[in-house]
Order: sequence, then C-alpha cells, then structure tokens
Amino acid sequence: MNLFERLVLRRLQSADAGAEAGGGGGGGGEQPAGAVETPAAEKPTGEAGTEASDKPGAEAEKPAAGEKAPEQLAQEKEVADKASADKEAKDKADKVPEKYEFKSPVEGQELDAEMAAALDPVARELGLNNEQAQKLVDIYGKDILPKIEARQQENWAKQTEAWANEVKTDKEIGGDAFVANVGLAQKALDNFAPAGLREYLETTGLGNHPDLVRCFVKVGKAMSEDSMVMPNTGGQRSQADILYGNK
Repeated sequence: MNLFERLVLRRLQSADAGAEAGGGGGGGGEQPAGAVETPAAEKPTGEAGTEASDKPGAEAEKPAAGEKAPEQLAQEKEVADKASADKEAKDKADKVPEKYEFKSPVEGQELDAEMAAALDPVARELGLNNEQAQKLVDIYGKDILPKIEARQQENWAKQTEAWANEVKTDKEIGGDAFVANVGLAQKALDNFAPAGLREYLETTGLGNHPDLVRCFVKVGKAMSEDSMVMPNTGGQRSQADILYGNK
C-alpha cells in the first residue's frame, strides 16, 4: 500500500469513527481532513539520497567532481611503474647485440683485436648498441691512440738523445776520443753488421745506447790493430781471428 492509499484509508476510518460518535452523543463532528496528521514514520523523505546526505562525513568520503579516489590513483601509478620498467628492460635487451661488430676507425688499418676485446664487456655493461659502441672505437682509434703513440715517440726520442749525450761524456769512449771511437764503431758496423741491422739501429735510435757503442768500438779497435806474427805458425792472424779470439 502506497502513501496515498494509506492517507485515504486513514481518512475513511476517521470519518466512520466521527459518525459513530455523533450518532451516540449528538455532537463532536468530523475532524477536518486537513487536520489528519501524517504518521512520523510515514513522512516523505524528499529527494533520493537526502537522508544519506544528512550523515556526518558523507560528503568527505566522496572525491570532488573530476578527481580520482586515492586508491584509484595508487593503482594507476603501480601499473604505470611496471609498464615503464618492462619497457626499459625491453629497450635495453633490444639494443645490446649478442656480438659487437667493430670496424677499424682508420681506413686501411687493421682493427686492434685486443682493444676490441677489452671494449666489448664495457659496452655491454653500459647497454650500448653496436652504433654507440663503434663511436667509442672511433674515438679511441682516431683521437686517444694517436696521442698515446705521439707521447711514446716523444719519450723515446728523449731517451735516445740522453744516450748520445752519455756516450759523448763517457770517460772511456767519450771526451777527446769521442770522434775517433765513433769512427771505429762505424767501421765495425760496416764490416760485420747486415744492412738491415744498421738501418734498424739508426731508425730506432738504439745505435746510441752506450753499451752498444762500446761493443762496436772494441771491435773496431781489434780490426785496426796491426797484423801479428805468430811464432809457431809463422803466419799472420786475420781480422776475424783477432775479433773472435781465435788462436
């Protein structure tokens, strides 16, 4: 039974009760329909949700218009973080090759195999693809390595120059006898050293080493000694006999 039907039934019951009272007592009359009170329990609640809105904290539990609940935001962040981590791992796996294919940074020059082998684990740890790793090879081959070699050559030139100065001031083969001893050493080289060895000593600067100069000076002196007459053989000793100590 709806509210309207209840009100009509209530009114009819009130009218019957008034009629009975009027017939027995000669008065009383009927209570006006408008005076009939509606039971408190049956009062209309108005628009849907009015009672719920009267509860304390009801509005605080609802997010503002256009905003998301904290639980929803936390869930979305978790999903986004996982997707970002998966993408990063995938990108790294995609760009690191199973084997790097390096090329020599200088055209016509062979690639330094030891350098490439040393660079491979470093590039792999950094997550470099082949193109990025090749840039490191190019930088090393075109910029770093030439500077290292130039510094080594500079240091070697200083060393050979220091050897030459040491020979010039040496008490045994230097000083006033320097020019003569150099001539003796050159004579020994011309007679006993192959052309390849002489060229090597000259281009590398090793010919300036004091011990090497002393050695060839002694050989030159032995070659310059007058022929010796041996009493037992009646002959002369050759330069090779003098040089190598043959009897």
